[in-house]
Amino acid sequence: MYTQPQNVELAQGTVSQNVTVIALEASQLWVRDTGPIFIKDVRNGLTTALGMNFNYWGGKLPRDGDEAVSEKIASTMGTPFLAAPFQAEGGGIEVDGEGTLLATESSIVNPNRNPGLSKQHLEDHFRLTLGVKKTVWLPGLKGYELTDYHIDALARFLCPGTVLLGKPPANADKKVINTYREAKSILDQETDSQGRPLRIMEVLEPDLTKISGDDFHETIASYANYLVVNGGLILPRFGVGEADDEAFEHFREYFPSRKVVQVDINMLPKLGGGIHCATQQVPVI
Repeated sequence: MYTQPQNVELAQGTVSQNVTVIALEASQLWVRDTGPIFIKDVRNGLTTALGMNFNYWGGKLPRDGDEAVSEKIASTMGTPFLAAPFQAEGGGIEVDGEGTLLATESSIVNPNRNPGLSKQHLEDHFRLTLGVKKTVWLPGLKGYELTDYHIDALARFLCPGTVLLGKPPANADKKVINTYREAKSILDQETDSQGRPLRIMEVLEPDLTKISGDDFHETIASYANYLVVNGGLILPRFGVGEADDEAFEHFREYFPSRKVVQVDINMLPKLGGGIHCATQQVPVI
């Protein structure tokens, strides 16, 4: 666990002895985006921390040192570090482990991240850097919120060949509803890297007006923003009763071999993220 230096003692008192607490200077909570992802060379088994050149979600916030977080984490782990030949955030890419990558165009094929790079250029980079065989692009929604609509708030792989798609409620912003419809239309016709038609499972997302009232444009409240951990799954709970309960039952069906735990995430949605955004899994090295 990484925490601000002044919070190390507090953090150590809240976790078990199996958790190592490491001091890390950072201004943003969202380590999914600021931190590295981990890639493994199948030829020699070498694990490398890949930094994706965090630029504050397309320059929406001033630089404050977090552009160095990926390399700092690699250093604390004693892991080789590699800078990617493109700019993205961890919440902006979703992979199935078999060569298929899901992403929104709005958060990657965007001049505020990758000026001058086409989808083909980016797909070539994904292939060489991440081992991706096929990229499925969903339009997303530029400028709607800080991330330009990351994929991890819209669609996730439940397993290879199966995609979970968050369905907004009927009273959601029309732009969000259109984004969902565009995504569903594409996914319904797509195949994965193995040539299998994608199977789409939907989960009804919570009513944002019950979480943030009328001012919800920077609120990210998505059940798709879950986190898979060893032997379990952490699912957000937003305090909206029936929708929370329905999502919980769906995930118990989707992951019968894992213990699903639903957690109240309090202020995270109003800050612009969720459980997946605030975490990053690390392989055994």
